[in-house]
Amino acid sequence: MIKNDLIFDLGFHNGDDTDFYLKKGFEVIALEANPDLVNDGLKRFQKYVDEKRLILINKAVSEKVGLINFYIHAIKSDWSSCDQKMAESDGSKSRVVSVEAISLIDLCKEFGTPRYVKVDVERCEIMIVKQLFQLDVKPKYISFETSKSIYAELFAWLKATGYNKFQLVNQMNNPDRKPIENQSTFEGEKIEYKFTKFSSGFFGKDLPDKKWLSYEETLSRYVKYKELKFIDNQELALGWLDVHARL
Repeated sequence: MIKNDLIFDLGFHNGDDTDFYLKKGFEVIALEANPDLVNDGLKRFQKYVDEKRLILINKAVSEKVGLINFYIHAIKSDWSSCDQKMAESDGSKSRVVSVEAISLIDLCKEFGTPRYVKVDVERCEIMIVKQLFQLDVKPKYISFETSKSIYAELFAWLKATGYNKFQLVNQMNNPDRKPIENQSTFEGEKIEYKFTKFSSGFFGKDLPDKKWLSYEETLSRYVKYKELKFIDNQELALGWLDVHARL
């Protein structure tokens, strides 16, 4: 059974997404492998931790058991990853820490299946969507930050897992987004909220209903976006995309 009041935030980072979910009235299980960001998050959200509406866990999502390496970018904390090549893709040297690993499957066993899962884990997306495929009860909604290197496999696994409607959302536009007027259904409490530049933004019923598309149309649109980004990513294809999927 899906727990409709629960969200998993996989890739908590600075907590801006979790902040939105909490203010919408949801309970949140958040994972972050960077211990410094976890400490900052515990201070920022002490009230919600005390109320047991937020559980912030210093672990990394993985298919492995035990300790794994996590590579922290020296400047851009959002580039940190379990993939060393990703964390050092700009030529910098990362800081290595050992963190406990946990699977999405075990998270669902421990806390229940959430209504929505936000995934922003820098090159670990395919591993997570494969675990999603194995779940008997799957979240109603899920989103991934995607990229040119993984999009085809990610979309294919989402379709194989049973998700049949998709929506592409450009994160760069999130700071200017407002709740849809005259919308009769929405997620949690309907609130006015100012997203930051790197927020994942709205999800589920808060997204425009007319923009949910088939697998084929969404994939076609992403390919066109990718082609324009290759030609000129400063003028023709700004930003970066999340793919949202629903059952």
